Amino acid sequence: MLNGTFAMPLRDFDLDVSDFVVNDGETLALIGENGAGKSTVLRILSGLLKPVSGRVVLNDRVLFDSGQRVSLAPEDRQIGYMFQNYALFPHMTVRENIAYGLKVRRVLGTDVDARVGELCERMGVAEIADQLVTRLSGGQRQRTALARALAPSPELLLLDEPLSALDVRTQEQMRRELASVIRSERIPCIIVTHSIVDALAVADRIAVIERGVIVACGAPEEIIHNPANGFVSSFSENLNLFRGKVVVSRSGVVCVDVAGIKIRATTTLSGTVSVGIRPEELILSRERFESSAINSFRGIIARVEDTGLYQYVYVDIGITLAAAVTRQSMERLHFAVGDEVTVTFKATAVQVFV
Repeated sequence: MLNGTFAMPLRDFDLDVSDFVVNDGETLALIGENGAGKSTVLRILSGLLKPVSGRVVLNDRVLFDSGQRVSLAPEDRQIGYMFQNYALFPHMTVRENIAYGLKVRRVLGTDVDARVGELCERMGVAEIADQLVTRLSGGQRQRTALARALAPSPELLLLDEPLSALDVRTQEQMRRELASVIRSERIPCIIVTHSIVDALAVADRIAVIERGVIVACGAPEEIIHNPANGFVSSFSENLNLFRGKVVVSRSGVVCVDVAGIKIRATTTLSGTVSVGIRPEELILSRERFESSAINSFRGIIARVEDTGLYQYVYVDIGITLAAAVTRQSMERLHFAVGDEVTVTFKATAVQVFV
């Protein structure tokens, strides 16, 4: 493999992620359903799980090769691993937890103190460095766990659902901090997450895994705006995903019948298809208005969900469409359950799949 890259050609009956490459200084987000194989990938890379066959190569250094019977122990792989539950040692202080990996690698004491002090300052835990981790908040534990993973200056960083244990407000703050720290370290990083929001905040590329197979991998905008299929679209948090049938096609613009609702889209596909419309592409208004968007429907607000970043307004037009509305717009327009509204979106905003 090329110098400065991480690569994992791996294939067996459970997992197929052949030619899976993360470049030097790049962050790859791996998303998928529970049981898809996301955490399995991290455990194989770290050496906690031994695959049946294949190779794992990091910066031209073979970590595992079934053919050559090479399998380095986890402590010899130079890989930092931040577990989903953080796995901090409860009987140790923040400082002791961060120093643990350095001491295992027999780093000199003065160097340990310097590195731990640097990371405590960077991660904002210097003032609590001598506290037991059992006394920390969720955000403080997350910072400590990340500092511990980074302390030995690993060649690869693995993060397993790093934000899932935090409340919504803390998640928003930690997304920014996590992205900043990863980019400043300039090491390859793989982050496993269920959240496309987390992936977009930190990732240079996104890979979608379904039942052990990478079904899509590309830049975030490619995954979001040009998903390969309905499964990929569903994991880009497309809440508006339906099956329908193309009933009219004229000059590249089709009419898709979805449970009696006619949705116009731009595609060359015909027959039975899936259609998806991202929630932020929908415009809500109290009255109809002139627009170049050719999809316009009157409906009733069925419910509203507050996710922190957006409020999702679900409108019943015969099918239920979810629109992402900012908090400021909700306050200005005073939308409420039971209100009659118009939903408008462009034909080009509709994604069509087989």
